[in-house]
Amino acid sequence: MLAASPPGLAAGDGRWIDFCADRAWLEVEAEDAEHLVGLLSRDPELRLALSQWGLTESWWCVRPLLPELTGGRGKTATSAHLLFPREHLERVVNVLRETG
Repeated sequence: MLAASPPGLAAGDGRWIDFCADRAWLEVEAEDAEHLVGLLSRDPELRLALSQWGLTESWWCVRPLLPELTGGRGKTATSAHLLFPREHLERVVNVLRETG
């Protein structure tokens, strides 16, 4: 999947694959993603990672825009994608356990 659908890069471009290596990729409904980001931002380390771009520890949160197949106005997808460093996974689980 990574080799076939990089954003703005030629198929198979290693930069996209390298960026996603060692990251968890979570796709959830957009409303759930917003709620999750709010919960996770209570943790100082995760809050920093959620608010910075381009660093190894940064999160990438995306809600795609989808084209209208008949040429009309595009629509925002109902789901969101969260890509985050795999080493944050345990911290994410701990924050979720604490919020019960």
